[in-house]
Amino acid sequence: MRTPARSTTTITTLSHPGRLFAAATVLALSVGSLTACGPTDGAPDAADGTPTAATGPPAPQPSTAPQTSSPSRTTGPSPEGTPSADPGTAPSARAGRNPDDPDDRLHQWMESGALPMNSVYHWPVLETSARVADGEKFRFEEVCRAQRPARLDSLADGAWMEKARPGTNDGDQNWLAQETIAAFRTGEDQQASDVFVGLVEELRACASARNSVRFTTRDARHAVATIVLEKDAPRPTTLHEYLAVGQNNVLELSMWATPYHQDGGNEPDVVWPGPSDTAVLDAMTAPVCPKGKQC
Repeated sequence: MRTPARSTTTITTLSHPGRLFAAATVLALSVGSLTACGPTDGAPDAADGTPTAATGPPAPQPSTAPQTSSPSRTTGPSPEGTPSADPGTAPSARAGRNPDDPDDRLHQWMESGALPMNSVYHWPVLETSARVADGEKFRFEEVCRAQRPARLDSLADGAWMEKARPGTNDGDQNWLAQETIAAFRTGEDQQASDVFVGLVEELRACASARNSVRFTTRDARHAVATIVLEKDAPRPTTLHEYLAVGQNNVLELSMWATPYHQDGGNEPDVVWPGPSDTAVLDAMTAPVCPKGKQC
């Protein structure tokens, strides 16, 4: 834009005194025009850092450099406490299974095929009926109307608890099943063990003039008992109770039935098959106990 012809014209105009004012005007307009046009090669007008005078606001100049050539606050580290979103990272398959369980500690239900009488009831997968049960009691505590000690209540309050009841049986003559998992934080094995011991004591205390409790397994990590509620009533409820502790988890499986017969019989329509305690307990603890570790 600074052509020899324009420069010659400017000098000639200035050589005539009568046109001095006009020449100054032309010169100012020429300089303003050069400033408004800006460089075409991307270099600054004043390489030595001297600012260039202008008579008006410069026209906006589109940037020819890539946006990534200069640091940007939005592409730097996120402010403290605000994680950067990574659009390339997809959520894990387990992340959406229970939005209320941020650590995803549960979903360790026993195989439904290992539940007693599966050949009759064809139990559905337990996880499909799982629900959060924080603050609730275990099944045997409910039916025994157990008075949980304050210390045990405080210990149990530290667990994440869920229950799953598969099937839609109404309980009359048919058997019902429910598994309960109380998951404690990693490293809280002793707290889980203390809760287990307290529950076994509650289970023992369920025996009374109206209820009978018979243990078939009882050791430091497992307990199995048969409870008959209202044993002298025409329709006593029979509950088979399994308790176990392992890897920060306290586990309960309850299976019960209330008979309903016109002749006053007190047995459910499906006879209890008497499965091995060990087989049921192993199926309960398998999802929470790694191979080679005792549960």
